[in-house]
Amino acid sequence: MSKSISAVRKIVAVYGEMSRAGSLTILEFDRRARVGRSVKTAGICLTVTALCVCIPGAHFVLVPLGLLLTPVMVYRTAIITTKIVGSSVSCPYCGQDVSILTSRERYPMYENCGSCRREIKIIRGE
Repeated sequence: MSKSISAVRKIVAVYGEMSRAGSLTILEFDRRARVGRSVKTAGICLTVTALCVCIPGAHFVLVPLGLLLTPVMVYRTAIITTKIVGSSVSCPYCGQDVSILTSRERYPMYENCGSCRREIKIIRGE
């Protein structure tokens, strides 16, 4: 049975000399879950490619493109081991909540504060 485990990681939002602690909620995918997600991605890509056969003229470009991009999309899906599903962190400059829009956990991350528009650096906390 495939498992995706929810975990909470500590993070720190940094702007210049100022910083604030926060947390990040992520899903961690085990090997079976990654394979399942890759198979689903392959099915979607191949279905869209098959539907492109019905488009006159454009199918000469779209079908080969779909067949070339399917393995790339499957590989990119297979290597993703974590996915960000939520965050709780405040802007170090203005104190407003910062939404982390990146879905992939990779440090450092850079997000813009929705209130003061400053770029905030997100690093892993301890």
